[in-house]
Amino acid sequence: MGLFKEYREVNELLRSKHAIVFYAESRHYYQYFDKLIRDILASGKQIIYLTSDSKDPIIQATFSGMKVIYVKYMLGTLFSRIRTDVMIMTMPDLGNFLFKRSSTVGRYIYVFHAAVSTHQQYSEKAFFNYDAVFCTGSYQVEELRAAEAHYGLPQKELIAYGYPLINSIKTKTSNSRPTDKQTKTILIAPSWFPGCIFDTCIKELCHALSSSSCHIIIRSHPEYEKRRKKDFKQLRQLIARYPNMSIDVEPDVTTRLFDTDFLITDRSGIAFEFALGIGRPVLFIDTDLKEMNKEWRNLGIEPIENSLRNQLGVTILPRDVIQVPEKIAALESDHDFSERMNALEQSIFFHSYREGLSFISSHLP
Repeated sequence: MGLFKEYREVNELLRSKHAIVFYAESRHYYQYFDKLIRDILASGKQIIYLTSDSKDPIIQATFSGMKVIYVKYMLGTLFSRIRTDVMIMTMPDLGNFLFKRSSTVGRYIYVFHAAVSTHQQYSEKAFFNYDAVFCTGSYQVEELRAAEAHYGLPQKELIAYGYPLINSIKTKTSNSRPTDKQTKTILIAPSWFPGCIFDTCIKELCHALSSSSCHIIIRSHPEYEKRRKKDFKQLRQLIARYPNMSIDVEPDVTTRLFDTDFLITDRSGIAFEFALGIGRPVLFIDTDLKEMNKEWRNLGIEPIENSLRNQLGVTILPRDVIQVPEKIAALESDHDFSERMNALEQSIFFHSYREGLSFISSHLP
């Protein structure tokens, strides 16, 4: 991607006002927009899709009604000058750091890329500067309203939307998940906070699984790769020592989940996607909490990723990872798990996807 091409495309973009603009930091985030984008395009509306990842597959894709633009070096200029009726992102902390709100954007809309709560794994002010939030379930509505009351903020528009990625995973799983695999797959997919599996017990965990007959795949969070480049390089070197292990670089998490028999994670939202979407239990490494907001207890609401943890799977302490192989073997004995997860998914998430399209349409000329 040449700088001159980016300069030309951004300046061309800034000459006009647009109806709907999406922005994605990396190739990993399109999957969270997919349902909403398809609904918008099916309604006949036009979309500008901005990505800051030169390897984003969406750059080469063809969508009637959607123009894709790669932009990285001119993001500051673009954010300060872009004119659009709605701008849709899955990037928290709008306005708190480099990327500020623009007076020429009608509505800033946040779409979640994880089904977790809003007040523990996100910074204190993560959603302060958004005009609207597409909530995955009533728990997020309760949390965001509590935060507004606690901090004395005006109420934003909270849309009962849902988490369509779960439904997409369930649909694809029923159609394409292999049932006659000769070799089982274990996916290790932690989050990226200080104290995650990669920081606490990855060496011991790899050693414990080194003689397993399963194929072991390690998937890092995109933020870990971006913020911890040196550590990620060392992780790659560690994995290269074991012939039954590999690093996953697939941008779409669902592609990997379809082939996964057992998931090991810590505090990552991928636990919801695997347990509720694939219908199999999770093995949690019981690391410290992922607390991006140290004041989360002030709201008096237990985060859903804490309260539902024991329903989604079983936990083991980092010091006990030598027991992981036998814990994984025990997970296969829970034959009613999938049925329970179907009921849980229906109870905690909204399923009002058309509400998203209706809200966006109401803010267009």
